[in-house]
Amino acid sequence: MKGRTLISLLLMLTALGTACRRDDPGRSAGSKEDPVLGLTIDFPKLEGETRGEVGELPASDLENALHSVSLWVFRSDDHSLVTQRELSEDEFPVGGGTRRYALPVSKDFANAMPDVDVFVLANAASVGLNPGADASWDELNDAFFTDSETAPYYGFGVAHPVHTVDPDLGLPMSVVGKNLPISGEAPVLRVETVRLRRMVSRLRYVFCKTRTIDAEDEVSIQRIILNGAQIPVKEYAFTSSATGIVRDQETPEANYLDPAYIVPGPAELAENDAPENLIYINQDPQTYRRLLDEAVAAGRLTDLGHTYFRESDRRLVGRIEYTVGGKSRVREFNMISPGDFARNHTWTLFGYFLSGRNLQLAVSVLPWDYNRFYIDFSEESVNVSSPFTVDDATVDLIETSKDHFDAHLLPGVAARGHLYITTPVGGRLMIRPVGDASAFQINPEIALIDPSTNAGRVDIEIRRNPDIDEDLSGSYITLSFSVEIGERVIDANSEAVDEVYRFIL
Repeated sequence: MKGRTLISLLLMLTALGTACRRDDPGRSAGSKEDPVLGLTIDFPKLEGETRGEVGELPASDLENALHSVSLWVFRSDDHSLVTQRELSEDEFPVGGGTRRYALPVSKDFANAMPDVDVFVLANAASVGLNPGADASWDELNDAFFTDSETAPYYGFGVAHPVHTVDPDLGLPMSVVGKNLPISGEAPVLRVETVRLRRMVSRLRYVFCKTRTIDAEDEVSIQRIILNGAQIPVKEYAFTSSATGIVRDQETPEANYLDPAYIVPGPAELAENDAPENLIYINQDPQTYRRLLDEAVAAGRLTDLGHTYFRESDRRLVGRIEYTVGGKSRVREFNMISPGDFARNHTWTLFGYFLSGRNLQLAVSVLPWDYNRFYIDFSEESVNVSSPFTVDDATVDLIETSKDHFDAHLLPGVAARGHLYITTPVGGRLMIRPVGDASAFQINPEIALIDPSTNAGRVDIEIRRNPDIDEDLSGSYITLSFSVEIGERVIDANSEAVDEVYRFIL
């Protein structure tokens, strides 16, 4: 009896000692070092954020707005699902631009590192798509949209021309990247950046005239006609080629809508003493759009607004019916090349009357995206003059091994650290949590690289996520650093990290 009592007492003391002892830092690493795949998405930016590249036009905030974003990652070889995510609104990038997401993947995937196919769909409801989280590779690859009876867009066809963006739906956007290689090392893997593009294109008609001298010079436009058999019947949601036209009919013409798109001419034409000043001559595209908008606002240009259509791989052709002194005339117009109205393009047709009252036309067809920039980098290499270090006054810092530290957050106090990064100038430092990411808040997540401000110093705060009420004790993260330069994403951990800090709640 005494022996049993002694054994029970020893077991109780052992259990008590275990409960009071701080866990070995590496004891639970297996459960919290699950591999993740870092996916960076380039979203359209909101108006006025940055100057567009020559050959591109800024879009309005409504045209760039996000309402839903779904993403899927599949293995390229057997099309099995690797991971899927529905982004919440607080995960959308503020103001647009790039944002990196950490997607959990299996250890088998991390060991194999196969090529992947990435599908991203935004504002799916605008074209009546609802693939669902369990959508297969084939379902996404074959998904398309066409004419429908659903307002307000009706599928972006000719029967119900769309002139405004619904603020609750936005415009449909997508991207697919196939056979993308995986880089990095487990537990932190990466795949190259994918760029979200609108699935429709935009058409704009603007007109003006010089001042009329007498009735014989009076001009008017009766109608603008975009010929039929040019807008496709169906369009794939995802395409890795220039256009995503669905060609599933026996005859080629049956894949395009028969009706022409007819727009009545304006009741009056704005007068402009120098309409030639509004011709696009390769100036900065944001400046050109502002030039047209300001002319419209000042009454020097008549704007018939925007029309949003499904893309076309055909050379769009049409005609303008107008009168001069009561006599009817016709002027044809066309795009220069087939494919100029591919998805995510914008076409401006500028018509103007000079002396002699002949109608002159100026056509500009430009990529619509506004999320690529001119950046004058002093270097494209990453240079961190002082790697990331933590202010030990803001945490309970414990060295666990050489150059490895546990940084326990203090109650109500944000952990603070900093680094100095000097190049590439104008690039963006991406700061991402690895581990129990949802338990923490990182500020900032993206920092502009500017050595002229505080010698390139970037201050970083790590705090407990106040939006989560549950017990987060023991949750931890480390920080991962990368640099985004235009279309490139460069791993910066080797430059930014000399000492590894594990932030623990």
